[in-house]
Amino acid sequence: MSSTVRTENSRDLDLLSDMLDGRTMRLHVLADPREIRPAPRLPATRPSTPDLPIAQVIRFVLGRGLAGLGDEFLLFAIPLLVLKTTGSASLTGLAFAIEWLPRVLFLPIAGVLADRIGGYRLYLVSDCVRALLATAAFVLVVAWPSGSFVTLSVLAAGMSLAGAQAYVAMETSLPRFVPDSQMVRAQATIQGSEQASAVLGPALAAVLAAVLDTSDLLLITGGVFALTAANVLSLRSRLRAEETGGDRPTVRAVIDGIREGAATLRGLPAMIGLVGLTMMVNLMVGVGVATAAAITTRTFGKPDSYFGTLSTTAAVLSLATFFVVPKLARKAGSFPAILGSFGLICAGGIAVSQASGFWSFAAGYAVLVGTVGVLNVFIRAERIRRIPREHLGKTIGLVILLNQASLPVAGGVVALFVNRIGPQSVVLGAVAGALAVAALLFPLVLKLRIPHAHPDPAPHQQ
Repeated sequence: MSSTVRTENSRDLDLLSDMLDGRTMRLHVLADPREIRPAPRLPATRPSTPDLPIAQVIRFVLGRGLAGLGDEFLLFAIPLLVLKTTGSASLTGLAFAIEWLPRVLFLPIAGVLADRIGGYRLYLVSDCVRALLATAAFVLVVAWPSGSFVTLSVLAAGMSLAGAQAYVAMETSLPRFVPDSQMVRAQATIQGSEQASAVLGPALAAVLAAVLDTSDLLLITGGVFALTAANVLSLRSRLRAEETGGDRPTVRAVIDGIREGAATLRGLPAMIGLVGLTMMVNLMVGVGVATAAAITTRTFGKPDSYFGTLSTTAAVLSLATFFVVPKLARKAGSFPAILGSFGLICAGGIAVSQASGFWSFAAGYAVLVGTVGVLNVFIRAERIRRIPREHLGKTIGLVILLNQASLPVAGGVVALFVNRIGPQSVVLGAVAGALAVAALLFPLVLKLRIPHAHPDPAPHQQ
């Protein structure tokens, strides 16, 4: 960054340009330090990579935003289609569990792959797989209506696996090119771009569902991911140049990588506390998301378009974190922001469980889901500060696995109890359980108050 005095907006634009110049665009990943050949001792500086032309940066960013839009279409369509074709809120919860379980189990492997394979291949394969899955699901739902639940469950699981690999690749590449002092702002920028798709996706899906059949959204989603794959393919000459290749992963390498990640995590008690807290947040949010369609259309008798409004409202609140988080980071720091966000999420869950009408339910849901954006920014920044660079991919893969392990649990809880006690009572039970576990984890979470920043990896010895 230039030392010239600039306005706040120009600094934000410079940061965004730095983040998207081919260095942090999930296109350059750390190689396993054990696989690097000996080299002369060099200063521990960040590697330089050639800049992408601005036109190609814009194309890549638009492609990633379009992929986020496709994800949002599925989040809208799948629960509604399951509810319509089966008539069971319990199966909606089961579909949620089926969606998240494969993703959770795959995450440690995704971390190892991200340390060894470049971003170009990861993105291209991910988008192609999602395009094929969504198109095939549309054909099967139309041709085999009685098997819709099976089709939609396989679709959700496959989409989740492909998205997991892309997510871990971005997380591991970011700290190579963003200084620690700018990490919170960088994460806020990423969070803002993700939430822009989250705002537009449900609203656009609701409009399309009003004029098309809900199943048609699957075909549209397939087309969206086909476009994003074509966009990545068109940038192949530039994106390949950004790769940091590694040896072909083996089963032994994957197992060793998971062990190294676990050993690293055991030495970071504050991270263990943060992982536990995040698991409880995901339990509450997972139960809220898995019951939202049933509460909207069954409890309050609203049409499908209201479900889109519900998701858009939550996304708008989350998008506001793009503007709030940098100031919050300067004035409060990570520890108060994390605890405050957790408290707001709990309050949103309680509001959802006690709502007597749709709009009070929508307000509580917006706080429950939308406040997670603030928490995500500070959680990402803390784990990047505390996890050693050379083990970042492996450890983050394991951390995200643990964080998201409670999501399939949330789906299972909904499947087991929603027909017995009702969806709102299930949400209240999830909040009560999360608060109890958080109280037990508090001594570990307190360690977040102690500043900690690991050094960059040691230079390679001769």
